Amino acid sequence: MESRLRMTTAVVRLLVFAMTVIQAKSSVLTFQVEPRTMDCVYDVVQQGKTFDMDFEVARGGLLDIKVKIYSPRGDVIIDKMAFFNHEDDEKLEEEGHISFVAVSSGEHKICFDNTMSRWTAKVVSMLIPTPGGNKAHENIAKLEHLGPVVDSIIKIADNLDAITRTQHHMAIRERSHQDTQLSTNSRVHWMAAFESCMLIGMSMFQLYYIRQWLSTKQRPHRRRV
Repeated sequence: MESRLRMTTAVVRLLVFAMTVIQAKSSVLTFQVEPRTMDCVYDVVQQGKTFDMDFEVARGGLLDIKVKIYSPRGDVIIDKMAFFNHEDDEKLEEEGHISFVAVSSGEHKICFDNTMSRWTAKVVSMLIPTPGGNKAHENIAKLEHLGPVVDSIIKIADNLDAITRTQHHMAIRERSHQDTQLSTNSRVHWMAAFESCMLIGMSMFQLYYIRQWLSTKQRPHRRRV
């Protein structure tokens, strides 16, 4: 009876640990940066920890944006101009990935600068780690008595996080292709309407010209006496 109780307790603890690890370690934030403005978000990073972020411009202009990251002291850590107007997925992932090691603890400012654009707003989608995601790994890694089971759970959690990143990237690409398709359809409709108007105008002009020509031919010529 006691052995069954211990086994049940171990299974429950394992499930709790698994649910703690296999959780959303990243959060998606999508927002619009208006022309001639700069929008910023904030994230707390501890000293010596690695900060990873993935972002992409889903809509607007040439799909470009300038990224600036400031330390808690106000120093510029990263100043990057990113372009997402090419079709290579690997280059897009490299273009939108930012990673750095925090020199000091505190609130870091992540800014998306669209001041170079006069008329076009940019829709930015970013994927940032959820605070405490890596801490859960560190706490569970200390449970040596669970050994390989915990290692497998951590690997599954990492794979799920990679799948989340891939889904986020594919969703942005799908949205971009959908916008391109809708824009193309709109242009086709306008061109078809313009072509119809041109055909109607040419037909009316031809009818008018033929009518004037026939009326001129049917007029009797007066002879001089």
